[in-house]
Amino acid sequence: MLTSQPLVVTAMGHGCRQMVQMDKYGFPRIGYKAKKPVPGWKTGDIINVVKGKNAGLKGVRIKTVRTKGSFDIRQGDKILSVSRNHIQPVHRRDGYNYSY
Repeated sequence: MLTSQPLVVTAMGHGCRQMVQMDKYGFPRIGYKAKKPVPGWKTGDIINVVKGKNAGLKGVRIKTVRTKGSFDIRQGDKILSVSRNHIQPVHRRDGYNYSY
């Protein structure tokens, strides 16, 4: 089966694991703030928004996962906040970004 449109796969990197902020001399400035993640969701998951005022958005990536259960998503230049009760997973994060 031939297609006229190739799939573009982009590696998204590994992120950052900085545990504490440092001052200009390299000493720890503030302590590590332990936060419990929202079960089952990570930054980079692709979702559809099915309810709420942003309903109808399809194939958007989660930008930030908050501990309270809401997420930031980016659509164009705007950053929108949606609840975990209003979204449906499409693809779990695997470290790559897929597009045509």
